[in-house]
Amino acid sequence: MGIGSWAGLWFLWSIPLIVLMYLLKRKFIDTPVSSHLLWRRVLENTEANRPWQKLRHRLLMWLQLLVAALLIFALLRPFLWTEHGTGGNVVVVADVSASMSAVYHSDSEAQNSTASVTRLDEMKRQILNDTAQSTGMTLLKMGGTPEVIVSSSDDTEAWKSGVEQLQPSFGSTSYLEALSLASAVAKQQEDARIIVYTDGQWDESVEDLGIDVPIEVRRISAGNYRNASVQQFGVEGNRAVGVVANTGDESMEVTVELSEDGRSTETRTVQLPAGKRETVSFEQIDEAEVYRLSLTGAADDYSIDDNAFAFPESDADVHVLWISKGNLFLEKALRLSRAEVTRLDVSGNASDSSENKSGQASDQASDLPLPEKQPDIVIIEGQVPSALQSDKWASVLNKAAIWRIGGAENTQQPANRRVELRSHPLTRYLALEEPYFGALTEGEPTGLQTVMSIDNQPAIAAGTEQGRRSLWFGFNLENGDLPLNSEFPVLINNAVNWLSGGRGGGLGRAVPGALVEIPIAAGAESANWRPLQGYAFEHQNDAEPNADAVSVSQKGLALNSSQAAPSVPGLYAFEQQGSGLEAAPVYLLDVSADLSESVSPSSENPLLELVSTEQGTDGSTLRTGSSEDFRNQLPLTVPIVVVIIAIMLTEWGVYRRGRSI
Repeated sequence: MGIGSWAGLWFLWSIPLIVLMYLLKRKFIDTPVSSHLLWRRVLENTEANRPWQKLRHRLLMWLQLLVAALLIFALLRPFLWTEHGTGGNVVVVADVSASMSAVYHSDSEAQNSTASVTRLDEMKRQILNDTAQSTGMTLLKMGGTPEVIVSSSDDTEAWKSGVEQLQPSFGSTSYLEALSLASAVAKQQEDARIIVYTDGQWDESVEDLGIDVPIEVRRISAGNYRNASVQQFGVEGNRAVGVVANTGDESMEVTVELSEDGRSTETRTVQLPAGKRETVSFEQIDEAEVYRLSLTGAADDYSIDDNAFAFPESDADVHVLWISKGNLFLEKALRLSRAEVTRLDVSGNASDSSENKSGQASDQASDLPLPEKQPDIVIIEGQVPSALQSDKWASVLNKAAIWRIGGAENTQQPANRRVELRSHPLTRYLALEEPYFGALTEGEPTGLQTVMSIDNQPAIAAGTEQGRRSLWFGFNLENGDLPLNSEFPVLINNAVNWLSGGRGGGLGRAVPGALVEIPIAAGAESANWRPLQGYAFEHQNDAEPNADAVSVSQKGLALNSSQAAPSVPGLYAFEQQGSGLEAAPVYLLDVSADLSESVSPSSENPLLELVSTEQGTDGSTLRTGSSEDFRNQLPLTVPIVVVIIAIMLTEWGVYRRGRSI
């Protein structure tokens, strides 16, 4: 039971006032008696003047005191807590973000407990308990994409099934979209309200989100939070460097383990205070295709972020066939990117600028000899020679990444030099605000996406053409001062690294559901993501090892070069299949959960920004707190009033019979 207002206690003074009135009242009974009884009058006068004797046989007084006590109790607005039921139409918003897979510790549970109950399991239990008496129930999943699981249903079995099938979503969570959808659904129902079940680990502000229906937030978190995570990991040469952090509430000692191609090679013990991070480096590592940094040893409530994978940059030289009259700055930049460059002058001269001579020569531009080595990248600077359109050269170009620089006849000078860069491997570490690029080619090559524009005109575009990576520079290097800029070698290095990535290897790191650009091999008819290591591999179906292979999207009959990363964290291999397709390149991808899900839950309620007071935007009540704070309140005022009326009727009967004397 609870009390709505303690201000009613001020009326307690009325009880002693009633008693005092009876104490001060003197009343005698005049009764004629015989003279020999006069001595008893003295005793009666003495008894009448004793205060507490006046309260004997005063039924009317006791009834009045009871009415006064009940009135005071009613002014306190008492209520009873109901254990089950939310009543009315309810829109339940269930947070299924990655952090909901963390271990749940109740207030009575020790921190070192081995219980495997997660926050998601606890949320399911509370939802089923709280909605036992509800009608018109709607279940909305708040994950990567908001989704209505159950819509306005009174079917208990369907509701239970919908709640039980909730699974964690490890990608970026759409908090605002989910709340907006819940508000729209609640408006369509009569007397509906929204109940949000969440652990409070939100990375989006809801300040500008208007909710004009009653909303409650029920927190699914308790106890201390213990978690260590691998936040960064990379390999360069024979050195591996990682950053581990303690995102929990107390100090932890963790073991950092380095593995090479699935084989553990070295471990370190690190002491991490709460909220601190530490850089761990490993020297003289062996050559491997994939490296893994994992955390072991300490009890961890959130194991999703305990692993990270890295892929080495290929030490093998990239063979570049450069068809050009020559450009000293571009040649130097290509050498700095560790490319083995062979320049072919279409005017009749062939030049080998690599340290190891390839022996390539040409006498006539109309009969260009084929290169002795299959190039990984073909750079065509200027107009495309007609000799390259022969069948023998087509077989060479179809196996290489193509980089076209300038050469167009239709050009246009930009009105200003405002450069806009898009996120892409080509634009890493670049600003390109100072160089002058000269006139730009009009239009944009078909099938490629613009990664840099000047005055809204495409300047650099990249993409995939016929299963190979393709890069396009819509300007001539000799017409501007870009080669003289300090960022030019960085741009060339990024271009070489990105173009040579089509040979297979690591695709880097991505969050679940993010789009990843993958070169599709010619002749590939299908493909799938196969888990190799990490969380996805360890939790796959042991009875059917290939059951967890994730199929990919297609664009018509062909595979789409933009593929969504798998929904479960881990190391994946992108494998392509097709009739007649042999030795297709295999690409590795590290899928990791959103790092914002690793932090300790905030002590503040994530929805407090929705209102400035205790009222919603339209006067609707906003209730916040823990799950126990949201049991229903059953007011007791009406039953108390009924009891008071019954007592007053009884009092009237007593008064009428004269029992008050």
